[in-house]
Amino acid sequence: MDRIQWQRLGSALKIFLLSRKSRELLVFAFFVCVSAGFWLIQTLNDTYNMEVQIPIALSNVPSDVIVTDELPSPVRVTLRDKGMSLFRYYRSAVKELLQVDFKNYIKNDGVGYGVVSRSELQKLLTGRLLSSSQIVAIHPDTIDYYYSRGVKKRVPVVLDGQVEANPLYYISDVHCVPESVTVWAPAALMDSLVAAHVDVSLITGLTHNDQRMLQLADTKGIKFEPAQVQVSSQVDMYTEKSVNVPITGLNFPGDKALITFPATAEITFRVGTKLYKKITADDFVVAVTYEELLQNPGSSSFKLHVRSVPDGVSQVRISPETVDYLIEQTGE
Repeated sequence: MDRIQWQRLGSALKIFLLSRKSRELLVFAFFVCVSAGFWLIQTLNDTYNMEVQIPIALSNVPSDVIVTDELPSPVRVTLRDKGMSLFRYYRSAVKELLQVDFKNYIKNDGVGYGVVSRSELQKLLTGRLLSSSQIVAIHPDTIDYYYSRGVKKRVPVVLDGQVEANPLYYISDVHCVPESVTVWAPAALMDSLVAAHVDVSLITGLTHNDQRMLQLADTKGIKFEPAQVQVSSQVDMYTEKSVNVPITGLNFPGDKALITFPATAEITFRVGTKLYKKITADDFVVAVTYEELLQNPGSSSFKLHVRSVPDGVSQVRISPETVDYLIEQTGE
């Protein structure tokens, strides 16, 4: 805007401010502000409930002590007071860290246990409040902690549940890192502790290798180090393969031999792509024993059974299912 336009704007504004409508608007705005002020004063003079969150922590913990279960923080406190007083708490010291002296609340040093009762907690909190404020509720209203005086050991990590793959895939390997963790616990809890558990039941529908950090199952009074482990799942895709396996006889006398028609059976099975080339016909055994044939006199055929199947193979099918046979005399 140039100078002339600014002058015109100033003249228009001056005319408006000196007009009757302008004076009426200013008077109206003045009374609105006065009314809002009275309303605010009245509102702040009423009594309300307000919840504040106060962080809490142990202090003066001895150097030889490991706290295995910390205090719950923050503590939620519901206060009742006039609005003016409650307004002060938004920026007051009531929200600063509340220190709980470790040695003042030990209930059983042999067990490694301490507790701050509701009455004791209320005394600690009251020192932070205005004299007019009333504590309506505390959550949790009782807080406890566990500790260990240097008692620790290594325990293995146990996977609870089963890692599941997509139906077209399978889990070839599951392992965790580290395989064991250090555990700190009061002596009374240490004897019964034999493993650290991690839930893997929520790992489902995998189609590729998976790595994730999982939290060890939380047990009150026990501290694991580290508190998380990496669970690695190796996933492979299923494929189908067929091999021809010779049919053999077992436990036949030296002067007798088994002849079958056909001499081999085709075995079809499901296997992962990683094992596809490793699995061969030599890994299977299709056989019948001499004793089994003697139990079926007069029959010239028997049903085939796969007697040995390698690891990593599933859904095994055999063809043909039944074969004809002869027992050949090979010597005197």
